[in-house]
Amino acid sequence: MANKQKGKLDITTFFYGFGASVVLVGSMFKFVGWDYANELFIAGLSIEALVFLVSAFERSTDDKEYQWENVFPQLTNENGGEAANLSSYQDAMKQFSSTLGDLSSQIKGLNESLSAIKTEMASNAQASKEMHGKVNEFNQQLGEYNEHMLKINAKYREFLASDK
Repeated sequence: MANKQKGKLDITTFFYGFGASVVLVGSMFKFVGWDYANELFIAGLSIEALVFLVSAFERSTDDKEYQWENVFPQLTNENGGEAANLSSYQDAMKQFSSTLGDLSSQIKGLNESLSAIKTEMASNAQASKEMHGKVNEFNQQLGEYNEHMLKINAKYREFLASDK
């Protein structure tokens, strides 16, 4: 098992946690309606107030400086921390430019395809309007046909009735 190094106990952090726990227990007593809730609140908030007062005057002694070259190794190289060589940067920019050019031509092709689709959709919309008009006209003629058939049937019934 790897050796784990434990940090040292910070008294201020201890009292932060202790005061907060007393406040939480006091709030639980308050919610449940148990005795001594007010006293626990007073004690916990007093501890918190004292810790905040002490921490206002506390000075940090061990500012941790990150080793950024370990986090981002591309920041340095074997040449004593100089920037990455220029040729690899130029190659990357050429590749980016080529990719951007390909993307631009693909977007133009997409635009042309969308224009063709738009034209076809407009043509289909016009044909649909014309078809709608013809269907309405057909429905009207069918209604007239039904009226005429009813009249013819009525005349035929009259003829049959008069023949008797």
